[in-house]
Amino acid sequence: MMACAIVVLGIFAIPRLPIALLPSFQPPVVSVTVNYGNVAPETMESTVTRPLENAVSRVSGIDYLQSNSFTGQSTIRATFKYGTNINVAATDIQQQVARAATSLPNDPLLQQPVIQKADPNALPVVRLSVTDTSRPLRDLYDLFNNQLADEFAGVGGVGSVSVFGGEQRAIMVEPDEAALAGYGLDTNTIVSKIKNENVDAPAGVLAIGPNEYVIRANALYKNADEIANTVLTVKNGAPIYIRDVATVTDGVQEVRSFSRLDGTPSISLSITAQPDANVIAVSDGVYAKIADFQKRYPTMHFGVVFDQQGFIRQAVDALVHTAIYGAVLAVLIILLFLHSLRSTLIVAVSLPISVMGTFFASYMLGQSLNIMTLGGLALAVGLIVDDAVVVIENIYRHLHEGESPREAARNATAQIFMAVLASTITVVTVFVPLLLIPGLQGLIFGPFALVIIVGVGISLLVATTTVPMLSSFMLDRESAHVAEGAVSHGNAYQRFSAGFDRAYARLEGGYKRLLGNAIDRPALVLGIGVVLLIFALGAVKLGVVKTETFPASSSRFIRLNVRTPNGTAVAQTNIVSQKVEQALLADPRVQDVSVSVGTAFGGGSTRIVTNQASMAVALKPGLRGAAADDFVTEWQRRLGGVVRRAGASQQQTTPQNNLTPEQRARFRDLRKALVGTQAFLSSIDIVQQTVSQGSDAIEVQLYGPDINQLYKMAQRDLIPQIAQVKGIVRPDTNITPSQPEVDVAVNRRVAAQLGVTTGDISNIISTATSGTIASYWQTNGTQYPIMVQLPPAERRTYASLSDLLINPSSSGGASTAASTGPTFVPGQSTGSSSSSASSGPTETGSGSSSVSLNAVPLGAVATLAISQGPSQIPRQNKARYVSITAPVIGATLGEVLDEVTTIMNSYTLPSGYRWQYGPAVTQNTNQFQALTLVVILAIALIYMLLASQFESFLDPLVIMCAVPFAVIGIIGGLWITHRAFGLTAFIGSLMLVGIAVKNAILVVEFTKQLRRDEGLDPREALMHAGPMRLRPILMTTLATLGGMLPIAIGIESGSETQAPLGTVVIGGLVTSTMLSLVLVPTIYLWVARHIEPRFAPKPPSFRRRPPQAPEPEREVAPAPATT
Repeated sequence: MMACAIVVLGIFAIPRLPIALLPSFQPPVVSVTVNYGNVAPETMESTVTRPLENAVSRVSGIDYLQSNSFTGQSTIRATFKYGTNINVAATDIQQQVARAATSLPNDPLLQQPVIQKADPNALPVVRLSVTDTSRPLRDLYDLFNNQLADEFAGVGGVGSVSVFGGEQRAIMVEPDEAALAGYGLDTNTIVSKIKNENVDAPAGVLAIGPNEYVIRANALYKNADEIANTVLTVKNGAPIYIRDVATVTDGVQEVRSFSRLDGTPSISLSITAQPDANVIAVSDGVYAKIADFQKRYPTMHFGVVFDQQGFIRQAVDALVHTAIYGAVLAVLIILLFLHSLRSTLIVAVSLPISVMGTFFASYMLGQSLNIMTLGGLALAVGLIVDDAVVVIENIYRHLHEGESPREAARNATAQIFMAVLASTITVVTVFVPLLLIPGLQGLIFGPFALVIIVGVGISLLVATTTVPMLSSFMLDRESAHVAEGAVSHGNAYQRFSAGFDRAYARLEGGYKRLLGNAIDRPALVLGIGVVLLIFALGAVKLGVVKTETFPASSSRFIRLNVRTPNGTAVAQTNIVSQKVEQALLADPRVQDVSVSVGTAFGGGSTRIVTNQASMAVALKPGLRGAAADDFVTEWQRRLGGVVRRAGASQQQTTPQNNLTPEQRARFRDLRKALVGTQAFLSSIDIVQQTVSQGSDAIEVQLYGPDINQLYKMAQRDLIPQIAQVKGIVRPDTNITPSQPEVDVAVNRRVAAQLGVTTGDISNIISTATSGTIASYWQTNGTQYPIMVQLPPAERRTYASLSDLLINPSSSGGASTAASTGPTFVPGQSTGSSSSSASSGPTETGSGSSSVSLNAVPLGAVATLAISQGPSQIPRQNKARYVSITAPVIGATLGEVLDEVTTIMNSYTLPSGYRWQYGPAVTQNTNQFQALTLVVILAIALIYMLLASQFESFLDPLVIMCAVPFAVIGIIGGLWITHRAFGLTAFIGSLMLVGIAVKNAILVVEFTKQLRRDEGLDPREALMHAGPMRLRPILMTTLATLGGMLPIAIGIESGSETQAPLGTVVIGGLVTSTMLSLVLVPTIYLWVARHIEPRFAPKPPSFRRRPPQAPEPEREVAPAPATT
């Protein structure tokens, strides 16, 4: 009934378990983002970033603080130590930022700081690009932004829906600068007028008799014509309308970013999930909504740019199938040895019971079905049947010796219980330290260990209760062996079974002879083992086996980032991206290409980056794994450079050479068009990016006060040297070269004479070039901006900026300037003056558009100069820095760091400058230190457990001799399969410690039992115990290998992350099993003969001692008298 209860609880839990790609965790990161017009990075740093940094740094628990000052945006990222309550930390940061807000500039362009916790579900569940040939792009954006996005948000589990790209509707007010100047007006006048006229405000209360009325001053604009007909001012009694000095249209804002799908202008949607949502269910709901939209809007086309569901289904299905394949192989191996369907079914019962138990435990502990929990379950399949195999094999042996089924079940289970308990606890002990790993790796691998611990624990319970109970009812003495006449009279299976038994008998006899020869030649056996171990370790030192942080998984989604030189206009970047896009679409392997130009995401918001384009390439279904890697390698070389990131376990491929002459010519033209442009391709690998967190790369940080000097040192001096280090691929800096700027130095004396301030001039320039939102126009519940901005034709040259007209203020010093000061003429330099007074502006009654004599060009009030300024200013722990980053491929991170350290120590830094490695490198070092401690802790716990089990300090050391020699199989397996040693392989090695010890326990424990109960000497006990435990050892080993084989082979796409783990376990298990059967008995006998007598009492001798004559009684002398 207990087993049935476990199964029922598991069935109850399965439909309630959420499905995700990785275990749920909350990154300990809080970000603060502030947007501030088009303010330069240096100004952002001094006025916004530093005050907020000082405020955030007061919060306790911060590991390190990073910030970035861009044009118009400041982002501050506080990374806390793992274990910090991130909700409390976010509240503390919010309070500190609120206190610091008073020290920020008092400017309407400065937006409120946005504080966000890092969202583990920030990665979109689905990202779409939408096109529609039946409606303008403006209307398509409007439809989604104001209506359809809300319908997506209504899908169960959806967290947020963001709409990007397209054209955004706005009332555009485009002034005629000459007409404005003719009336003595400027763009600030238009902005102020629209803002004051477009109001809807309470104006009091009116009481009339018994009624009371609320008064509303409702003067909201209803359309563009009302704005155009607004009276701007009155000149000589005649009204001057906005339409007289500007063109007003219901149009779109200036396009600063572009979005396309397969060459067609589009909009993009990013849909994220709620923290605890079932990603599969959310994705299914989104696709159902897409199908509904396509019925309602037949001309719409939806292109899937990214789909997290595909990764999850692929990974989950692969692991489920792998577990099933492994279970089937394990059961077939058991059937092969036992020759009985009944006994095989008894053993197989432990599988569903244990699996259901792990599902229920995962549900109770708040876990999800993800690649870690399912991966642990798939790997545990072979271990789950181990205990049942050992018990059923011993029951068979007792049945063969003539005991009744009930007696055999009881006696066999009691005889083997302590060995099974010890071996199971060793496996559990190995994985317990994984629950104690700090940081992200502990959060990810903790559920993996938990599943194995629960599964193996339940399997022990089933093996010692359910298996004996079923055996007592289902087995009999005849089922313990194949009848003698089966060969000639039985069916084909019986004849096969008899033949297998004869083969096994020969194997057992051969092993017995080998064991006898080995234990008599301990020096030779130990010498061979040590030589093999040294050879394996030497192969590691020579780099035969590569290293990686986390293995790459296959994906058909590719990311391509194109970066043009700093200062490139977004329109030019768009042209470059179109050429790359067209070339990609011509490739028959490509299904869709989605392009986003001019937009950068990060820090919880977006910002305009005119020299960047991001492309998401979806390959046709079925093209993943090696085919996707070939695509990335081929296109990276076509676009210039080498592969930015490739799995260390994957072989580098060469580009296809079967191109036609026309294709070769087209690619030559494409490379010419990309001169000065950088392109980086990589597969979109969610798991690797989340787990590795950049720890498979180096990051050297240079600190100093001058950001330009830091960049020069990095690019000119250090990158050429670092690029020569073996394993480093294409090092680059975290910032781009300085960007071109136009510095406007206002002559304050001249501005004062005109009655204008530097702020007024700045506003006029900003309105003319970037536009100013004067107010908002509302229609049908939706509001659109009213944007004042010069027409594009009047702001496309440097001269147009210099000729921008500045009108004197009627309340400032204009009258003084007119009567006593110089007269300013458009185009005249600020240094020229006239001794004659001006009579003032010439006006006509009808509002002439002739330029006022007092209207002066910007070049007459300020000096304009083209200069260079930083594109961004990164800081860490409140100090400026530039980092050099590069992925490490084909070499160990430790070797690369040693060489880079030598380079950096030999480089002479100026006074006030220093260097250090980035947080990712430090975390990587700490991570492997933690894993090393886990291994040491696991070995220590196993030793203490075995010492208490065997009541000996020597026997555990003998048993654990099998562990280091498993390295031979680990290195050999990785070398044969061309796989790298990373985190999953490390976990496999840790798992191997427990498995290798299990086999050695069976031999040593039974040997001690024979010595204790039968009085055999050590050699004779080993010669009995080894052959008698050969069958259960081979059965459990082969069953485990059968369970691991589908994982190691990677027969299904999506199981690549677990393949190194299976490879390590299989390779190490093969060698450790052989050593457990030969080397461990050899060491045990040597210790029993040479070491044990020194620390333990000699075992009792069973030879009869000859009788001896009694000694004569001695006469005892009387004791001397005492006083």
